[in-house]
Amino acid sequence: MQESVTADRRARPRGLGSSIQARLLASFIVVSFIPIAVLAILSLQEAATDPDVHTDGAEAAETAPAAESIGHGTLFGIPIEFVELGVAGISLLLSIGAAVYVGRTIVRPIRSLESAMHRVETGDLDAVADARTDDEIGHLGAAFNRMTEGLRREATVRDLFGQYVSPEVARMAIAHEGRLEGEIVECSVLFVDIRRFTALAEVLPPARLIGTLNRYFGRMLVEVEGEGGIVNKFGGDSLLAVFGSPLNPMADHAQRAVRAAIRMREALEAFNREQVASEMPELRVGFGLATGELVAGNVGSQRKLEYTVIGDPVNLAARLQELTTSLGAEILLSSRTAQLARDVAPLQSLGQIEVRGRAEPVEVFSVGGPLAHEPTYAVDEAPARST
Repeated sequence: MQESVTADRRARPRGLGSSIQARLLASFIVVSFIPIAVLAILSLQEAATDPDVHTDGAEAAETAPAAESIGHGTLFGIPIEFVELGVAGISLLLSIGAAVYVGRTIVRPIRSLESAMHRVETGDLDAVADARTDDEIGHLGAAFNRMTEGLRREATVRDLFGQYVSPEVARMAIAHEGRLEGEIVECSVLFVDIRRFTALAEVLPPARLIGTLNRYFGRMLVEVEGEGGIVNKFGGDSLLAVFGSPLNPMADHAQRAVRAAIRMREALEAFNREQVASEMPELRVGFGLATGELVAGNVGSQRKLEYTVIGDPVNLAARLQELTTSLGAEILLSSRTAQLARDVAPLQSLGQIEVRGRAEPVEVFSVGGPLAHEPTYAVDEAPARST
């Protein structure tokens, strides 16, 4: 509706009477020219009715008392002095009226536009300027409203973009115009997967299955973000979270990743209690964590890109998650992760374990108990090297 109104206003030619310049000129004429003209006419009338004022010398001196007695004449039976006072009063009233008129038609819309600009500056994109008049200020207000409408559309696109990728990726992609080059960085990776998800999908209708997954991922996402991590991708029933990437640099990435896994385990227990209360199946998950150097950046083509992390820690975290069932542990860590996060919670070495896809066995650790203490954060940037 707003677009049609402003489009009609742009298409309609603007006459002289609707321009600000014409209104200011009319106000000047009303306030200045008309009173001056009336006073000039009165002066001429006075000169015509009292010719003695033009005498000079001794004659003027002799006739002065008589002129004073006669007065300055009348206009329509009203003394000229009263007429002049009336003109002055009317001029004052006209000046006040012109000021009110200018204030209502010029100053007030400008203040409305200024107020709307301040609201947009503070982040309120629902601000609307007064664009009811068909003049320069009205057109300026309509242009401002079209601009805020464009900003609202851009914010909607950005919000939708942030729902399909992490907000950090969205902000970085916008800031760098989509050019997120690969960087080598040491960080920690957390891989989480639901056990026996295929069996779960067989017993739950699709709508309830999606609803359960969305609620589960919502709880997990809160814990990941609470430790400063980024969920890089959802893979059906799994998620991959990264701590210490170029998008969320931190020196204590391994500690944060382990804390996030422990908090996710606790959140899952509360989630399962709700599942039982709703007569829904409980979920069982495994956590795999690994730390090391990997490449973080855009992968894909010019038509479609995905910000992701690639490297041995990603593969190792996924393989450790697979071992959680056979080793009877919910959270498994690589030796590097355990070394950096040894003070976070009680850790137990499970010895050298053969991991699928690796030539040599690796030492694996499990998390035995809850958090040893609540953390106090001091986030430092992790070193990164461009490839």
